[in-house]
Amino acid sequence: MIKLCAETPRDQDMIDKFQRAYNNLKKIVDRLQEENEKLKKELDEYKKRHPANIGIKNGKPYVITTEENKSHEDVNNIDANTANKEEKRKPGAQKNHKGHYRIRKKITDRINVHSTDSICPSCSSTLVRRGTRKRVIEDIPEISPVTQYRIDKMYCNKCRKMYEPEVTDALPKATFSLRTMLTVAYFRIGMRMSIENVQTTMDGVFGIVMSEGEVQNILSQLSDSLGEEYEKILSLIREAVSRNMDSTTYPINGITYNLWTFLTKTESIFIISRSNGHVVPLTVLGDHKGTDIHDRYSAFETFAEKTGNDQQYCWSHINCDGKELEEFYGEEGGRIKRALKKIHNKGKAFKGHGTMEDVDKLYQELVFLLDTDYEHLKCRNFVKNLLRRKKEWLFAYVMNPEVESTNNRAERALRPSVIYRKVSGGSRTERGADIYARLSSIYYTSKLRKNSFIKDTPTVIVRKKGNPKPG
Repeated sequence: MIKLCAETPRDQDMIDKFQRAYNNLKKIVDRLQEENEKLKKELDEYKKRHPANIGIKNGKPYVITTEENKSHEDVNNIDANTANKEEKRKPGAQKNHKGHYRIRKKITDRINVHSTDSICPSCSSTLVRRGTRKRVIEDIPEISPVTQYRIDKMYCNKCRKMYEPEVTDALPKATFSLRTMLTVAYFRIGMRMSIENVQTTMDGVFGIVMSEGEVQNILSQLSDSLGEEYEKILSLIREAVSRNMDSTTYPINGITYNLWTFLTKTESIFIISRSNGHVVPLTVLGDHKGTDIHDRYSAFETFAEKTGNDQQYCWSHINCDGKELEEFYGEEGGRIKRALKKIHNKGKAFKGHGTMEDVDKLYQELVFLLDTDYEHLKCRNFVKNLLRRKKEWLFAYVMNPEVESTNNRAERALRPSVIYRKVSGGSRTERGADIYARLSSIYYTSKLRKNSFIKDTPTVIVRKKGNPKPG
């Protein structure tokens, strides 16, 4: 740096100002260089953990195909397919797996198809009848969509009220039959179709024309009529020996809400709320019994502290964490993954008939396998957090056959709603979200119970006896 010499005091003041400005600018440059080095390190770490053509989701790596490596992958796939052509699995049910096939229904109609041709179309020779063959097809019956009811009107001279018998095939003041309404709900909730597609399908397949508002009104009427069944399902979940629970985001008019599910092997409940904290499960389940199975989400942890109920951590999430550690940190993470898988399988071998002594042995073995020095901070923190949790909450499934070791049941229950969210973008109003949650609860419960949503749901709709009207 060149040192400036002043001839006058005024020149010295100018030199001092330039010197101070230079020093400040140098400090800024040094700070920016430090931040730049820090960002470079973070970028290198990110690239290491997230390669350009590899992604990680729930511990499972997947390859993103690009135009550059697509041709090379195609060549490699062709070679691999050629080399392993003999190792392809055989079609049909695999060993120790139950086969699946479509069961033919009973034949209701028989039609004889007689030939009117007596000359061979190929060589013009005479055709001779040589018996018959059978062919079975299933058809959709023709539908008469409009039905008129003639209803008796009964009058009471004393009460001065008019009574009418109830039409069991339709809800009060509904212009569509109950089967039609449930079919609309099935398309909208079960098949996750848009309202426009529901309208098109009802018109094209069944010849029933309805507007967008009528579709919404049908869903609203069904939701109101199934309120008591919804409460019964919730009561059964509260009294169950164990229940699975999970949550995901759900937008309402562009604002992020949360969709919660609580379910057993035969019942399911969906709730949509603004909050994503422990208040929601505490309000929904209240003073319930049994064991709660979840994925260690903080809201469920706080909920467990408030209720004091037994818990079961999801081992699928724990094992997925182990897989990610192996993917990012090599052998050190792989050692953790193998230890977790080994302990989980040992616990499952008890099939819910183990004792507290068995749990103590499993936990001690888990500590023995995991409690070592780790080079990477992520591995150390994961093991530390896992081992400080209650062993009864890690191995509740060992001592109770009704408790599952994973939360996969809740994950599967939320998957249709995630698809619905992608198709429809959520709901426009809170009322629409509540309708979706209630109908989804009834639909998924019927699915768990292996019932028909359209055929069996009318039996759970509570109807009032009689319809009194003022005379």
